[in-house]
Amino acid sequence: MIELGTLTRIGERVGQLAMAEARVDLSRLERNIGIVKEKLAGEARLLFVVKADAYGHGAGPVALKAQAAGVDALGVANLEEALQLRRAGVGLPILVLGLSHPHHLPILAQLGELEIAITIAGLDFARALDREATRLGTRPKVQVKVDTGLGRIGVMAEEVLSFFRSLRQFKRLQVEGVFSHLSVATSPRPEDREYTLVQIERFHDALERLDRAGLLPPQRHISNSAGLIGYFDEVTSGYFNMVRPGVLLYGYPELEAGWTSLIRPVMSLRTWVVATRAIPRGAYIGYGRSYRTPRPSRIAIIPVGYADGLDSRLSNRGEVVICGRRAPIVGRISMDQATVDVTHLRGVAAGEEVELFGEHLPATELAERCGAPCVEVILTQISKRVGRVYLN
Repeated sequence: MIELGTLTRIGERVGQLAMAEARVDLSRLERNIGIVKEKLAGEARLLFVVKADAYGHGAGPVALKAQAAGVDALGVANLEEALQLRRAGVGLPILVLGLSHPHHLPILAQLGELEIAITIAGLDFARALDREATRLGTRPKVQVKVDTGLGRIGVMAEEVLSFFRSLRQFKRLQVEGVFSHLSVATSPRPEDREYTLVQIERFHDALERLDRAGLLPPQRHISNSAGLIGYFDEVTSGYFNMVRPGVLLYGYPELEAGWTSLIRPVMSLRTWVVATRAIPRGAYIGYGRSYRTPRPSRIAIIPVGYADGLDSRLSNRGEVVICGRRAPIVGRISMDQATVDVTHLRGVAAGEEVELFGEHLPATELAERCGAPCVEVILTQISKRVGRVYLN
């Protein structure tokens, strides 16, 4: 019986064993970071959001490259993501952007020593954290989330001053920042632009009240990627001294601006044809009989499906690139496989490389076909069974 170690050695010789491969160009990431840092010109610090496994790119390698490229801090969604970065050897300050579970208080109270800050948005949690820190003799770092109009988590803007005054009773907590989040910064509609400006002004007014009371923390930020592009002057001036882009640095400006023209996508995704079949006219392909061949057809089978991140909404409407030309996805995308019409292409055989998105087929175009933002339907859906290959 063959041993697992032998199989592992065989796998090392033949290379990548995954049936699809995400190529992450870290030199492009570095260039994107450089473009943003040059635009900021030292006026605001740069917090790079690497939650959801760095938007599907791989949090460890991405964060290490960002650290080398001069990013000031990182943002993650939860405690586990923060600790994963520390285990990967990342030393940058980290902000946990989401609220934490009360069961994690014994760990949360000790994160200050690891330069990990916790988001708080309520006095009950702050009190519990301070009590645990007192018991352990620690000084956790916290940042206060303010709701300026997103309606999710946060202290209401008009209550910020009273909240900060109440925080003074918790002697163990180090309040290092305050932040909010924009709701419709990606929208060009006049009413949405007005709403975004109201959010920014509402937060700025709250910061001014904190300043007058001598309670202004050192870090203040509201800008996501779209806010940085569409409202640059507003979110980098006055009391604001930090921005926290995510998708922009991965190569997807959500709005157009002259300075973002050199931003490029960091990731491309490919697979390989595993078989081709001659299918007669009038035959059904895939679950649900959603596609019927209009003519005798040559169909290529690719070994990826919605479990890999190929969104099922691309069924009968998406495309791939084979031999430098586009070919339509036909039939319903299943969990592990999809079918592509290559009748118009010559010489397609098993082993042919297939671009799912990349230089010839932008991920943003696939997102438009799905009718949802690129981050939601393309990048963060790429599963763990898709191999990651890091370039440069």
